[in-house]
Amino acid sequence: MEENKKENIEEVANTQKEENEVVKHKSKDEVEKKIKKQIEKNKEKAEGKSRILEYLKTEHKWENYLFLVVSIITLLLGILMLTGALIVKQDFPLIGNYPKVFAWILVVVAGIGVVYALYPFFKPAFPEFKKITWLTWIKFLGNAVRVFLFLIIFALLFLLYDAFITQILARIF
Repeated sequence: MEENKKENIEEVANTQKEENEVVKHKSKDEVEKKIKKQIEKNKEKAEGKSRILEYLKTEHKWENYLFLVVSIITLLLGILMLTGALIVKQDFPLIGNYPKVFAWILVVVAGIGVVYALYPFFKPAFPEFKKITWLTWIKFLGNAVRVFLFLIIFALLFLLYDAFITQILARIF
């Protein structure tokens, strides 16, 4: 009987050892996978690959960037024409007779172009705006009153400090 007990104990110990080895093996595999992922991330960083650039390349087309640059340049030209920094000669066909009208057309078209080019960048933020919860009117008013009282107290405090320092300096000099 004692031999059977010893054999049973040995079998249980062996099965526990095997289970521990399996668990260790699994955890080693998981650790190795994590290490490989970290090495890949470090390689990407070392190569200069950026997730932001990758996102911009996949999500946004280069045409949008070009369109944005052209729109900004056009907007600047229209503003320069409106302010008088850029003058159109009178003998220039069609534009020379109405330079202000043409400048306003440039500004409006370029403004629409800038909004159209920037829209894809801000589009993912619109659903997030719906999740925002605003204060109730009473809480907002209470906070606004506190802020204004705080500003008034600090303004008076600095006014008193200024008067005090002025008096001290007047007595010294």
